[in-house]
Amino acid sequence: MLLAGIAGLASCSQAGGPTVLPPQQNASQTACFVTKIDPTKVQATITFYGWPDNAPPGNKIAHPILHKHAGGDGTYCNPTTFATERANNKAIPYGIKIYVPFLKQYFIREDLCTTSGGPSGSGSNGCYGLWFDLWVGGNKVSKKHAVFACERELTPNHDVPVILWPRDGLPVSHPGPIYRNQPPPDGSCDGKPEMRS
Repeated sequence: MLLAGIAGLASCSQAGGPTVLPPQQNASQTACFVTKIDPTKVQATITFYGWPDNAPPGNKIAHPILHKHAGGDGTYCNPTTFATERANNKAIPYGIKIYVPFLKQYFIREDLCTTSGGPSGSGSNGCYGLWFDLWVGGNKVSKKHAVFACERELTPNHDVPVILWPRDGLPVSHPGPIYRNQPPPDGSCDGKPEMRS
């Protein structure tokens, strides 16, 4: 299903910028949604979820758009999965990209907030209002306490600016998952303020 605001799909190329794909080609994980919608800045609640506090634990998502499972590297062409509540479906449709300035990463809506996740983690009680629950990563060998510590450390204690329908070219800090299992023993949390440039 294509969103009304999508003008087309473009394939990312680092050297020459986006190139329009012929209509018969399917978008892949390296494809970009190009929109005609002007960027809009909002103030929103931000929390995080990962493998251990997803519902059920793992990387399943409610509405795969760009990814089959929660993922992404935070770039414009491969934004990371995020969730919000069902009441936001009209304003924050599946497939919308957002940019979170304090993280310097792009995200795409592919999931739905739920209160059925684990009892721990920064978004464990579900979300309500203008709220974005951002995927940090993790996998079946990730240490729960380390993923939760990363989520808690990154969660702002107040609403923060978020850009809806952002344009390409905004700074991206540390492409890849926010939480990584390496280095041992507890992995790393690449979204920490001191790690952002």
